[in-house]
Amino acid sequence: MTSLLILFLGAILVLYFGIHKPEKKSLGITVLLLISALSFLVKDWFAFISKNLPAWQIKLVPANMLIWDSTAIAFSIVIVLSLLLVIGLFSRNNNMGADLLGLMLFSVCGGMLMTSFSNLIMLFLGIECLSIPLYVLAGSKKSDLASNESAVKYFLMGAFSTAIFLMGCAFIYGGSGSIELESISRSLAMLGHIGVKSNLIFAGIILLMAGMLFKVSAFPFHFWSPDVYDGSPNRTTVFMATVVKIAAFAAFFRLFNYALSDVKNWWGMTLAISAAATILFGNIAAIRQTSFKRTLAYSSVAHAGYMLMAILAVPVDGFWALLVYLLAYASSAVIVFYILDRTSDGKPDFSFDNFNGLGKNNKWLSLLLIVSLFSMAGIPLTAGFAGKYGLFSGIIASYPWLLVIALAGSAISIAYYFRVFKNAFFSNQGAGFKQEIGLTEIIFLFLALMLTLLVGCWPAVITSLQIIPA
Repeated sequence: MTSLLILFLGAILVLYFGIHKPEKKSLGITVLLLISALSFLVKDWFAFISKNLPAWQIKLVPANMLIWDSTAIAFSIVIVLSLLLVIGLFSRNNNMGADLLGLMLFSVCGGMLMTSFSNLIMLFLGIECLSIPLYVLAGSKKSDLASNESAVKYFLMGAFSTAIFLMGCAFIYGGSGSIELESISRSLAMLGHIGVKSNLIFAGIILLMAGMLFKVSAFPFHFWSPDVYDGSPNRTTVFMATVVKIAAFAAFFRLFNYALSDVKNWWGMTLAISAAATILFGNIAAIRQTSFKRTLAYSSVAHAGYMLMAILAVPVDGFWALLVYLLAYASSAVIVFYILDRTSDGKPDFSFDNFNGLGKNNKWLSLLLIVSLFSMAGIPLTAGFAGKYGLFSGIIASYPWLLVIALAGSAISIAYYFRVFKNAFFSNQGAGFKQEIGLTEIIFLFLALMLTLLVGCWPAVITSLQIIPA
């Protein structure tokens, strides 16, 4: 909980003291805030495991509002670590003011609320705290019409999804008499025990699912994602593809597995169909793109389909698989978006041709690109393979048909991921120039690479931790 306060107060300080200064002057304090938050998250984890929570937290934070358990801490660590990588790698700009850094910190505060909520009101507040800064971040390139368009689209679609989500909350409250996750779970268990089916609760679950599917950009509510990702500045795009997606899936997992698990037979097949459609549509659409940035946007849709399988699995298995997959996806996506940003050299053209000659003139960047794309495709010895193995093994007994579709989607994804290699290593047209990488960027690239390889070769480094899903 201390980490949440550090980031919230730090966001205010960054906005206030950096308002008339170049953004680069606020990068150091922002990185320091994130490292401090990470250290306190580790401390909170040990405190939870030893049942030695701070007295002020027990007194001031009601358990029926926020529950700072090991599950919330684990997802929060991945969120903060992802933002640290994003800020560390996307710091080359001439922006005046630290408003964008402050907005990202505020958005992360909302994401941490989404990992730790224990009632629907706190989930709603977390979603809004996460989303409102994103409307500004998506349109932060004010002179770019594509950026303005993406901000408007995301704002309008976000407003509709919020209304749908709130209607679902109202139906759940009407059917169960509570907005607290524990009370909702008890009410649903009792209704199931006596054999009563509540149409009001069923409608509420469908509306909640629709709202959450929008946040994770899953079929059939994915349509905003490619346009918003494509039109937003690159740093905002990778922020949405990593930090926002992690927070949304953490909330999705907590809501459906902690509050609605007793009626999983009601919503399980609906979610499985959505996951299958998301995987197929995302991968098939990605293979048809000519812009690599738009390809990554549709790839992000496909990855959302894989992550939905964690919610369908047994909660403990699903938690571990989702945690590993989110960490794998975040570390790989940050590297790929960074290389895309560098090869485009500030131009709005993100075609595959930008990678021509990369393997010849930028061997280290090429190595990073290979490892990251291997991980996103799920090739063995990478973190992406470890995550997919956990997800696939978690649903093989309950949804074998979904596993077949997921394997087919993974096979399709190899085609467009490996298309980059063709340009980087086998194209003789327009060989790219040598990229100069700063020391700070080297450090964060190495950190992301180590996460990808370490988790891939030794997933027990994560799964052996003393984290007990509630």
